[in-house]
Amino acid sequence: MTEGGWRIPALGAGRRPAGLALFGWLDDPRAPRLCRVAGSAGSGKSHLLAWLVQAGTTEETPGDRRVHAVLPAAGASLRAVVWSLGQQLGVVAHRPGPLLEVLAADERRTVLCVPELDLAAEPQRLVEELLDPMLRLPHVRLVVEAATGGAAASAFTAVADPAVLDLDEPQWTDRERFAAWAATAGADPEGFPHPGRSLGRAAPPPPASAPELIALVARTPEGKLDLRAAGEDLLTELWTAAARIGDLGPLAADPLLWALARPVAVTAAVEGRDDALARAWDAVGPALAEEPDPAVRAAVLRTRLLGTDPAAAAALPTTGGRWVARWAQWSDGRTDPVAAVGALTVGAGEYVAQLLVTDPTGAVRTLDAATGRRLGTVVLPAPRPWRGLAVTSAGAVVLLDGYGGAELVAPTEQRPGLEPYALQEALDEIAAEAAELTAVAAVGRLPKAAPAFGDAAGVVHWYQDGLVESERLHRGAVTALAGTALAAEGRADPEIPLLASGGLDGAVRLWGPGTVPMNQPIDLHPHPVTAVAVGTTAAGPVVAAAWADGLVRLRHLNGDTDVLDLRVGPEVHALAMVGNLLVVGTPDGVAAIDTH
Repeated sequence: MTEGGWRIPALGAGRRPAGLALFGWLDDPRAPRLCRVAGSAGSGKSHLLAWLVQAGTTEETPGDRRVHAVLPAAGASLRAVVWSLGQQLGVVAHRPGPLLEVLAADERRTVLCVPELDLAAEPQRLVEELLDPMLRLPHVRLVVEAATGGAAASAFTAVADPAVLDLDEPQWTDRERFAAWAATAGADPEGFPHPGRSLGRAAPPPPASAPELIALVARTPEGKLDLRAAGEDLLTELWTAAARIGDLGPLAADPLLWALARPVAVTAAVEGRDDALARAWDAVGPALAEEPDPAVRAAVLRTRLLGTDPAAAAALPTTGGRWVARWAQWSDGRTDPVAAVGALTVGAGEYVAQLLVTDPTGAVRTLDAATGRRLGTVVLPAPRPWRGLAVTSAGAVVLLDGYGGAELVAPTEQRPGLEPYALQEALDEIAAEAAELTAVAAVGRLPKAAPAFGDAAGVVHWYQDGLVESERLHRGAVTALAGTALAAEGRADPEIPLLASGGLDGAVRLWGPGTVPMNQPIDLHPHPVTAVAVGTTAAGPVVAAAWADGLVRLRHLNGDTDVLDLRVGPEVHALAMVGNLLVVGTPDGVAAIDTH
């Protein structure tokens, strides 16, 4: 069926009236903002919602019939649902509160579909702490699969009289179409309006017990259980069974077994645990929720454990994937709260081979770039919250505060490059021409250049040889900026600058001062850019970018299409390239990732 260029998928078993009812609910602004799909087992509730999601998530779907997020609830805990929904809506969220704040701040209509709500790990808690508070936002609509009289259905209070579509009631099924479906499916038409009964399907068997599942696990030549070889499906069932009896046994101690099973089952099973491994799992949960590759899940978990539990990290592989963490420092909020990173940059001059990072206290710490070892601090006139920093080729540190003010910390000894007076003059000239400054980056090996700046109007500013050059690159503010110098074959200048900028518009742009910027962004993602980095590796120049939903993307610029996507768990606030190492700074700490 096609409607105005929108191709609507077929809906079998005579359920066209039910599908039209859902469309009518979506179309009617006066309809209750909660629609509950009910019916007995096998009545086709999940099938109907799957059809709605398929119809409501195409590029051609009209705006009033669009489904914006899907939360498969079967087996899921509240945490797992929050992680998944956050990723779908473009925010890194660990708890319901921040997620609800984001939804409240964006008043556009939002439709969420929740299949199998009754099968959630804690359906009542999921409703009370997340779904019902969502319905208190006037622009949010929910369509949920929940049986009448069940714990989930009874927990909703925000909508007094929800719409109910009970598939056991005959008005939601076309009898003639049901009979035609039954004839082709080999079903009994007398089962109308229930597809499951018509097909003679029995109720699903109860889940297997732990001893039954253990019997399926292979053993080593010594006769021991080889849980690591169990496979994702069986290992996931083992986690679920262990959670039912309240004893995780050998699953609890081996971090690889956490990564090899599906995250929904692991998350539900470790609810309430407060050991180092459970805390690491909770911290990286937003990166795991939608990740299908066990090798990637292992890499993410290992990255966190490197900075919190090195012994557990050693149990996870360092080969077989496209990236691996080399070192990490994390704050667990208990022992080292200043491990959090607001901004970071690669050092030069007296800070060569170092990283400079800002922390929540307003201090600037120095780290060994190769190992992450702490070296010292930069002496500042007055520490305060910083939104960016850069180090010139001469070793001068330029800091950008939250109000757009730039501050200069002169090097202890002068090296080739702009001396402090000339550099301050350059900063003053840029500030006089720019809107509020929002980002800063230095380009090494160009001694006559001052750091580049981005501003709230989307403009990037470059100063060299006494001249300011400016280009508008973004719609909205520049939120991130980075630069490097490239070899200039056949030119008088030995090296030329390349700037990479990210914006509130989600775009990543490249600009070489003195040239016209590229017409199109090199990358675009539907969320604000939170950090960029640009560098040169053995494979050529690369650009890395991070967005507000936690995605980090590394893109090679040597003409091929080699792209690496990764997530580390928290939102990434800062990036830097040190050779093949991509350094990521987050509210929880910092890690260096070898991107091969």
